[in-house]
Amino acid sequence: MDNLEIKSTKKMNGNELKMDKNKYWILDGHNDSMIAIPRQKRSFSERSEIGHIDKPRMREGNIKAGLFAVFPGFTKKMLRKGVKNWFEIVNEKENELIQIKNYKDFESSQAEGKIGAVLHFEGIGGFDGNGKLLHYYKTLGLRSMGITWSNKNKFGTGVSFVGKQKKRGLTEKGKDLIHEAQSLGITIDVSHLNEPSFWDLIEITQKPIIASHSNSRTVCDHPRNLTDTQIKVIHEKHGTIGINMGMIFLNPGKPGKRDTEMGFDVIKKHIDQIVSFSDINTIAMGSDFDGVKTPNCMKDCAQYPKLFDYLSENGYSEQDIKKISHENLLRVFSKTWD
Repeated sequence: MDNLEIKSTKKMNGNELKMDKNKYWILDGHNDSMIAIPRQKRSFSERSEIGHIDKPRMREGNIKAGLFAVFPGFTKKMLRKGVKNWFEIVNEKENELIQIKNYKDFESSQAEGKIGAVLHFEGIGGFDGNGKLLHYYKTLGLRSMGITWSNKNKFGTGVSFVGKQKKRGLTEKGKDLIHEAQSLGITIDVSHLNEPSFWDLIEITQKPIIASHSNSRTVCDHPRNLTDTQIKVIHEKHGTIGINMGMIFLNPGKPGKRDTEMGFDVIKKHIDQIVSFSDINTIAMGSDFDGVKTPNCMKDCAQYPKLFDYLSENGYSEQDIKKISHENLLRVFSKTWD
């Protein structure tokens, strides 16, 4: 990963180490900006006080690339519409985006001064059962996908936000599709799977997996978060877990409730807990920006350098933060993409 590093110098403020934001460039594992921007009638290229992500704020936060989700994907029509919208935003010249289709594209996008966009599907209910659409979207550059959102489809079952959880796991079509997707070099995302589907996937996966935007259930007892046992097995599979900045998934005292005054210490609690059941190589960033309500400390993507300052001042080394900010997720892509 060293060839992707941005060189910088340390800044000192008294006895306190302050980071040069350019040192820790970010590969964000999940955002919903492709959905939010058209709905909010704003431009990606112009700075806005609405939402979390646009080009100027990504530049400020030093986000060099991200998984930009297509959602919803419940039907073929929804997927088709979402992908059309995705390419319209990426291909707009003033947005300075470039599609990431292979591992080397991360380096070339930075050399060109553009922001890398990975095509990611947050749920594939609209896929056919024989794999034709899987192959079609792979030719368009699909590189990462979740089997479900928090719903049930022909392939698997998602985790419910509230109420009783469904017992159904992956279907046989789902297992076949996962095998085929991994053979095509598409990374599998488990963030929205229910526990039966998660464990079915663990039994059959041949490659590392990601939980693109999930936190620790021990810290915040929300069903969308991961148990310590799930964290441990993702680590054993050499995968990553992207920290979600949504208040309802962060809040230790009141899971599912918003608290705008939560600080970086709460985010660190989730990182600490995940590390304690895995190691530093398992942590990534998966903000869920433009898809969730966030605390004031992470009011938008430009706040990332402040978070890394906090981690640096509270026990995490420079190498740790490089791994968290981009190296760990890059490693997974190097192992899962063709």
